[in-house]
Amino acid sequence: MLIVGMVIVFLFFTLLGMPLYFSFGLAAAFACLFGDLPLQVIAQRLFIGMDSFVLLAIPGFVLVGNIMTRGGISQRIVDFCNSLVGYFKGGLLMVTVLTSMIMGGISGSAVADTAAVGTVLIPSLEKNNYPKGFSSAVVGTAGPLGNIIPPSIPMIVYSMVAGLAVFRLFLAGYIPGMMIGFSLMGLCYFISKRRKYGPPSTSQFSLKRVVITFKKSLLALITPVIIVGGIVFGVFTATEAAMVGVIYSLIVAVGIYRELSWDQLPGVLLESVKTSAKLVIIIASASVFSYISINEGVPEMLRDFMFSISTNKYVILLILNLILLATGLIIDILVATVIIVPILIPLGNALGIHPLHMAMIFVLNMSIGLLTPPVGYCLFVSSEVAKIPMEETAVNAIPVILTMLGILLLINLFPQISLFIPSLFR
Repeated sequence: MLIVGMVIVFLFFTLLGMPLYFSFGLAAAFACLFGDLPLQVIAQRLFIGMDSFVLLAIPGFVLVGNIMTRGGISQRIVDFCNSLVGYFKGGLLMVTVLTSMIMGGISGSAVADTAAVGTVLIPSLEKNNYPKGFSSAVVGTAGPLGNIIPPSIPMIVYSMVAGLAVFRLFLAGYIPGMMIGFSLMGLCYFISKRRKYGPPSTSQFSLKRVVITFKKSLLALITPVIIVGGIVFGVFTATEAAMVGVIYSLIVAVGIYRELSWDQLPGVLLESVKTSAKLVIIIASASVFSYISINEGVPEMLRDFMFSISTNKYVILLILNLILLATGLIIDILVATVIIVPILIPLGNALGIHPLHMAMIFVLNMSIGLLTPPVGYCLFVSSEVAKIPMEETAVNAIPVILTMLGILLLINLFPQISLFIPSLFR
């Protein structure tokens, strides 16, 4: 009953418009007052929730994303992707998805990826007669792809909570991320051809253009190789990789491309600090909530409840996916990671689900929430960039969400999709 009361208090203050960390704090205070726990637990768990070397990677990847957006890196990636797939029907929408896949391998931030892709591509999509609603929905996919394709801030937080190696989580995300990306590109082609979106395709594939744009974007394209490759081969940790990414992106944006000046840098730093502070304080306050839930035996309660319904692994997985999808509608992925993952781990162990497989199921479910109201952060960002109501973007996002649900089903049924690449790096 204490947990139910804590959840009600949290939802009440959240619906009143309180910041998430205040809602978590007040819910934790309620639990302490009525659950015979000392109030000092709140301060203690807040500090412990932030006292992690892994979390230092978050401001680094956020800063990389902001430097990338301001430093001309995004535009060069778009030009390269356009040379590869821009000549197809619906090519510019396909460019949007392909750019999102590459950007996901650079910044690790869903919101940063969505803003970067949207700022560069939505004006071009509008100019080429693509409907704003569908364009905005496709741009919103940058967020989920940024969470799944390494590096990924949610995966970094997941590794901290679940005690898994970051590089193994990163490796597990590649095939699911590519499957989603290429499926969405196919969807863009099919819908554009059927509904006659965009201008008639007059351009043809040009190897010369691919080579030229590749050379111009090479320094940007090798960023994920440096970041993820360094982590996978043990050159540096995820936190060190983020700092290497910052230094490298600064050298490229300021010293080579020269599209980011030293005068603009304080603004970029301030924006990154604000974003990082919001993320970390939410993670810290959610850790208090998580501690009390574990203390009250919620993981065991969930496991017993699931097994009381069925002992069939796939029936339990179906119910679990429905719960996670519903959670993604109302809770941000980072908050859900800190609160729900400690509860999921005993259930996954009881079902014999590989920890990396469970991680991909969780991350993909919660990433779909970035495209679904009322939370839907990426919907809000893409709608804001496109200057249209969020409801219009949400309606047009339905085929995108259905495509992602299809990939989610495959990942649930076939664990090797997530486990194949990590198995090559034992």
